[in-house]
Amino acid sequence: MIGRIGKLSLAGFTAALLLGGCATTESVKQAQATADQALAQAQAGNAAAAKAQGAADSAGGAAQHAQASADGANSAAQGAATAAQGASTDAHNAGDQVTALGAKVHSLEQQVARMKRHHHRHHHHHHHKKA
Repeated sequence: MIGRIGKLSLAGFTAALLLGGCATTESVKQAQATADQALAQAQAGNAAAAKAQGAADSAGGAAQHAQASADGANSAAQGAATAAQGASTDAHNAGDQVTALGAKVHSLEQQVARMKRHHHRHHHHHHHKKA
């Protein structure tokens, strides 16, 4: 677009200079060269701007990818923390169950010992009496 406008304006400018009679062929050639140079620089500037835009778009895409990766890592870390908390709770509950079972076993052992003593006191002497 800039190229088309530049050439049209330059053609009009050149025609005005020639018709006005106030420009030499050399000055018109110089003006044409300067305009061509300005146009080339403008086109190079546009190309550089397009390249910069492409780089910015790529950087934006990379930033979005990095954010998605960070979000995924954060979710994984939260999941691991939740799982660890659940495992800790399970371990605590299992410990409580072991303690309770230990207390039951101890109570049963005491009952068995009492029964043995009771059996020994009350029944042992009667079996050996002679008639």
